[in-house]
Amino acid sequence: MTGKIRAERKKISEMRAYRWTMIVIGWAFVVSAPLISWLPGPGGLAFFIIGSALIIKNSLWAKRQFTKHSKRHPEYGTWLNWALRRKRFRKRPPFPPVKRDLMRLFRRDDLGQKLP
Repeated sequence: MTGKIRAERKKISEMRAYRWTMIVIGWAFVVSAPLISWLPGPGGLAFFIIGSALIIKNSLWAKRQFTKHSKRHPEYGTWLNWALRRKRFRKRPPFPPVKRDLMRLFRRDDLGQKLP
């Protein structure tokens, strides 16, 4: 009898109220990240990462947005999959080529021009 009751009872993480609570807490973390970021230390970054993880774990809309962006930029999506402890990503992925992205971001377009 107790096995049947246990089988019918949902896990707490599957309950709708729990998911909405986690989404609200996640958004509170994301919104408070810029307010905390001026303090010394990486507190704002940690708040943003934790809030994003809570939102992605519990929101279907956020999961769709994540999959869309991770298909566009797969090297960064694998890191978040690893951080969220997805089953397919047990080992840490290789570090993405950040140097190439930074060089493209800070490139100078005036190298071939004469300065006044």
